[in-house]
Amino acid sequence: MPLLRHILVNIPTLLVYHNSLDISEVAVRDLRSRFAVVPQSPFLFEGSLRDNLDPFGLTSEIKIWGALEKCHMKSEVELVGGLDIHVKGGGTSFSVGQRQLLCLARAIIKCSKILCLDECTANVDAQTALLLQNTISEECKDLTVVTIAHRISTVLDMDHILVLDHGTLVEQGNPRVLLKDESSRFFSFAKASSM
Repeated sequence: MPLLRHILVNIPTLLVYHNSLDISEVAVRDLRSRFAVVPQSPFLFEGSLRDNLDPFGLTSEIKIWGALEKCHMKSEVELVGGLDIHVKGGGTSFSVGQRQLLCLARAIIKCSKILCLDECTANVDAQTALLLQNTISEECKDLTVVTIAHRISTVLDMDHILVLDHGTLVEQGNPRVLLKDESSRFFSFAKASSM
């Protein structure tokens, strides 16, 4: 099955992809088992951090710590007491940025084929946003990545963008090429944003 790399940007909506995949041909159960989400409002369940990161207990401790290290959370987790610490409901034991990074670690641990990033840099500072973007770039190369984002800078390295306006395709192309075309919608979105 070919991989698809998508970025959805809500300005109003931009869709970026690499290759193609018709998910209507994939069984829903299979699709869900290969799908992970890093949401805009990251969540953790009440319980141990280990259970939050590996709810089915299928992953070795070494792999969990490796994912935490890749997400720049290993030292933070060690500092608060390790994988068996009790996480309060909603994950309030951690900052929003830390919860985003933990949700990304959970996705990496799950070995999903499809990763949905829903505004995952919207509620974090620039440094955490950069950590998230760098980790995603390094660790998710072989995944289908669907991202919803306001920051134009997050889509500039994508292969192709589809610009949607109220669900209708109005433009498509390489973001770097569209950025040079002053008549493109993408150019106007980039110009209006702080990138």
